[in-house]
Amino acid sequence: MNKRFLISGLILVLAIVIDQLTKQWGMTLSTLHFNQGFIMGLYANLPDNIRIVALGCFAGLVFFVYVFLMYIIPSRASILKYGLSLLVGGMFGNVIDKIIYGKTIDFIPLNGSVFNLADVFLWMGVGLVLYVIFGKDKLIWHPDSMRGNYLIWPKEQYKVGLNFALVVFSCSLILGIFSFSFFNTTVSPFITNKQHLMLTYFMTYSLITLLFCSMAFLAGIVISHKSAGPLYAFELYVDDLIEGKDRKLTFRDGDNYRDLEQVADRLREYINKHK
Repeated sequence: MNKRFLISGLILVLAIVIDQLTKQWGMTLSTLHFNQGFIMGLYANLPDNIRIVALGCFAGLVFFVYVFLMYIIPSRASILKYGLSLLVGGMFGNVIDKIIYGKTIDFIPLNGSVFNLADVFLWMGVGLVLYVIFGKDKLIWHPDSMRGNYLIWPKEQYKVGLNFALVVFSCSLILGIFSFSFFNTTVSPFITNKQHLMLTYFMTYSLITLLFCSMAFLAGIVISHKSAGPLYAFELYVDDLIEGKDRKLTFRDGDNYRDLEQVADRLREYINKHK
């Protein structure tokens, strides 16, 4: 799983790097076109500052979901991971353009439209994702070796989820204090409608913080499932051995602590030998 995760990360980084390098070359071509929107010209009429901030928050949300999916997607579904990496890499390529230039750099003409390699990577990623979802659905839709219920040990999993949310909230609070102080000392003295702008900032910041904390809580529950499940299964296995029930302990696909299977086998052999 670690190898596939590294390959997925490499695909993501390469997609961004290749896109940005080709755009530097594309800026010298006669087919150069600046797209004020994000994808297919969407949101082109929004003010630059609102569009850039919105896209920055959207990129952070997408990256959070991307890392989360890389963790929970079964190792057998490597094509799905690679497709998501291409999709996210293409999206980030255009987001970087918006942050640096305020517009997307397009230079590849086709049938009256102009696009870039980020768009190509994005649609390639969409194609691979759809192929796995509809063509190889058994790889991801509850394989036989996966648990259908993620709340195996609710008390412990809720605790992990709350810890995840607390970490995200702490980071958001630090960034919020920094951004508020920076904005208040450098930008706000030059703004006439300061009170309204600060209220908008606070409401937007609170909404984003709540969203990320909620996602972190859910991520903690799902991620801890891979640890809580095998620990709970091992506990039940020991109880069965004490009661005289002889069986083999087998974990699910993607579970942590797979070495406990060997510990369980040694414990089983020891008990059977000394009966």
